[in-house]
Amino acid sequence: MSISLSEASRTAELAPLYEQLRPRSGGPGREDVALHQRARLHAAMIEAVGEHGYGATTIRELTALAGVSTRTLYTQFAGKQDCFLSAYDIVVRRAARRIVAAQGSERDWRARLRRAFEAFAREVVREPKAARLALVEAFGAGPAAIERMEHASGLFEAMVVTSFERAPDRLVPPPMVVKGIVAGVARVARVRLLDGRSAELPALADELLAWVLSYRSPAVARLEGVELERRLARRGAVPRAGGVAGERHDRVEDGAGDARTRILQAAAKIAASRGALELTPRSISAAAGVSGETFAELFDHCGECFLAGLEHVCTQALERATRAGFAADEDWPDGVQRALATLVYQVATDPVLANVAFVEVFALGPAGVRCRESLMRGFAEALRAGAPPSQRPSELVAEATVGAVWGIMHHYVAHGAASRLPALTGQLSYVALAPMLGAEDAIERIMTEQTRGRASGRASRASVRADSTAPNHKTSRNIP
Repeated sequence: MSISLSEASRTAELAPLYEQLRPRSGGPGREDVALHQRARLHAAMIEAVGEHGYGATTIRELTALAGVSTRTLYTQFAGKQDCFLSAYDIVVRRAARRIVAAQGSERDWRARLRRAFEAFAREVVREPKAARLALVEAFGAGPAAIERMEHASGLFEAMVVTSFERAPDRLVPPPMVVKGIVAGVARVARVRLLDGRSAELPALADELLAWVLSYRSPAVARLEGVELERRLARRGAVPRAGGVAGERHDRVEDGAGDARTRILQAAAKIAASRGALELTPRSISAAAGVSGETFAELFDHCGECFLAGLEHVCTQALERATRAGFAADEDWPDGVQRALATLVYQVATDPVLANVAFVEVFALGPAGVRCRESLMRGFAEALRAGAPPSQRPSELVAEATVGAVWGIMHHYVAHGAASRLPALTGQLSYVALAPMLGAEDAIERIMTEQTRGRASGRASRASVRADSTAPNHKTSRNIP
């Protein structure tokens, strides 16, 4: 692969960050030198990725910063991604050790949780480039890096559970809620890293702790298996935007919107079925039924097109959700449940939306992460805007709550289990409502909605049975 002039000039200006360690008689041996080289390559990866991202970081740059040869890098690692993953593991382990150490002097379980948040915030502020590598750039470093992030999330989830278990009542939220808590805290940090506001984090520990504690309730077990979206589906409240699982999406229907809209739909569908990295101007143009010249007039490259297509598909889904919930003539908590159920149903039934919003978005690296954060910010703003003043969440609580919900959905989609999301709608609604209403009130509202849905279902079935006994009833086989 050729190197651009800007990349070559950048590399030429680099000086090694660290002094080389050479084996000598009575000094460090070859093994010590190799370990030192490996550590320098880790540090070089953190530095380079923190400056301009994983995608723009090159082997030449890494070796120049570390003061080693290309041969040495390939002796230590299989390549750039392997070096990144190794650096990621070190960043996560170091942060975990410091967080555990910060909790060590505290016996009160609430104080331990607060110490954990404070230590996490200090890590981000003290080492922003390392934090960016772990919280932002890992999304664009391939499936192996996503797996590492899942593993790291599990590690921090276990730490949260351990803190809850130290409470006198040993009350621990369900695993899915704990997963949402970790995802929400990570999103709060990620947003500030992306916006250059990471210095705010230490001051947020108390508000984050209050948000986390809002999920502690023994009554949450009542929500298992609550499927609020079924009533919505029966009433036809949720249009299906992209089709059903297994359907090919290689061609946009003729006449479906203007050329730009058809191109956006085509890019999203191809990315969902084949992967964003497989997009080409020719394949998008063919699927959209437009000429290559038309594509070139509208977009400079496939990445720009896919990003716009992602925004198009996700914005449509979020608009349906907010319209179903917050524009309806009902009180706010019911509107939140309706909006969330609508969104979950779309993700569960539309493979294009699920794949581009939760999987292929990361092929764009930081640009995809920014787009993802922008979409979540829009949903958080809708969540706050529809709330009465007495129930309106703060910006931080809305930010963390939407991050929690999105993180849970991402976990299921990434593991090929999007179809299971509807069975979790009750718990997802709890994640959304508990910080605003309190745990017990949120559960009561969710169970009331569930009871209402069952009554509606019984009435609907009774109506069908009554119709089936009426004279001249037509069966489906008699309908032309």
